[in-house]
Amino acid sequence: MIHKYDVALVGGGITGLMAAQKLSDIGMRVVLIEKHATFASGPSTRNEGWLHRGTYHAASIRDRATALQVASRCIYGHEQLRRFSPEALEDIDVKPLVLIRAEDRVSEVVSRWDEAEVRYRPISLSAAKARIPAANFDNAAAVFEADDVSLNTRLLYRKLHALARKAGCDFFVGAEILRIEGQAATIKDMDGRINAVEAQKFVYSAGTGAKSAFQEYHNIELPIRYWKSHLVVTKRLASAGVFYVDAHEAAMMHHGQMSIVGLNEDAMLCHAPSYDVVPDRAQNLRNAIRRIFPDWIGEDAVDIACTKVDLVSDTDSARSLNIAIREPKPGHICVLPGKMTEAPYLTDVLTSYLHHHLDDSPISMRPCDEFVREEAPLKVA
Repeated sequence: MIHKYDVALVGGGITGLMAAQKLSDIGMRVVLIEKHATFASGPSTRNEGWLHRGTYHAASIRDRATALQVASRCIYGHEQLRRFSPEALEDIDVKPLVLIRAEDRVSEVVSRWDEAEVRYRPISLSAAKARIPAANFDNAAAVFEADDVSLNTRLLYRKLHALARKAGCDFFVGAEILRIEGQAATIKDMDGRINAVEAQKFVYSAGTGAKSAFQEYHNIELPIRYWKSHLVVTKRLASAGVFYVDAHEAAMMHHGQMSIVGLNEDAMLCHAPSYDVVPDRAQNLRNAIRRIFPDWIGEDAVDIACTKVDLVSDTDSARSLNIAIREPKPGHICVLPGKMTEAPYLTDVLTSYLHHHLDDSPISMRPCDEFVREEAPLKVA
């Protein structure tokens, strides 16, 4: 039996699940193919669970124009996810504290926040100390409150999966793609059955597996890079999230009785996906935690490595995790979200593109729609 779809999504992380929900919701026939036994087993869950609202990226990205663009996309994604899954928000009644280390950067950061429409409120160092007595704010030139919030990513993904299924999306979980030829794929499901799938468009949101997928199935070498970073999971450190916008300083968000902490701008290029912890990098993160919480011992803490990917034309670029959509081969699209909070923007662009190019809805066309169909191949960065 041949299963026919408008879109076949390869990879069930945040991008795949969100695209499945949005495309199914507008009436497209969609299938999502995931090789693991569970969804979101890679970078989509190995992160701080930090629902950004532009605060960090507007300040941390060196080029101002790029920083404002990323911040704008994060604000867009933040507001969309707040509306879509309010039950997944955590600590919504406690605003996180944002720290700026270098005094000569404060005015520039505030200027960027104002231009990007980041919401913030300055507070005094004494007020910050009163709120979190165990923290050391001596290295901070300024402290602010922000609207960033912790997010239960597992609950978000559960809702995306449930709504996609309800809207008619099919799923192959624990499945192996044996081959892809043209717009047809042969898939072995988790029970060993062989299935034939045809789709007008294949969308690869497989994260760390996207590069090997295009190599194996299409003999195309994509300029994908792998970035390794580290997290520390420990008992809850504070009542509110705390993060610097400066490089090589800690950023922590809290989930119930636990804290997840990352180190800003510390991702390292690696040759292949790997979850092996690099001891000196993990130690750098622990040292950064102690700069904020000097009494933290960390005996209960667990070091975790995570690998993320980006797709860029300039392989010498030093900035990691750029957003990307490419169609390297007609009918086969590679989609990589730079950050979790950019996924709503990315999947909306993808949904709009697929709507225009696969449109068989009973809705009358606008005068411009025939021209849209003749656009160049999809490319967003």
